[in-house]
Amino acid sequence: MLAVLGNILTTRDDTFTVRAYGELANREGVVLSRAWCEAVVQRGINYVDPVNSPETPARQVNMKSGALEDTELSAVNKAFGRKFNIVSFRWLSPEEV
Repeated sequence: MLAVLGNILTTRDDTFTVRAYGELANREGVVLSRAWCEAVVQRGINYVDPVNSPETPARQVNMKSGALEDTELSAVNKAFGRKFNIVSFRWLSPEEV
């Protein structure tokens, strides 16, 4: 049970890698160009809107009912959550994918 609740009990940051692929094709569907990229992204502990402190949880457990309830986050923070920072970005060659 704590594994499920861990994300809402503590403020933490995470770092992860995102890879993306895109291509340009003509009207006949012939691929004219391809591109791959990789970004290392970090989710920080601060919210997008600094009106809420990092310690403010997005949800909390109602001790009487045991249900998860929303807290008093700003509308911006309810919609977008915590800040993301791009740590690095690079274009990849076909051999790297």
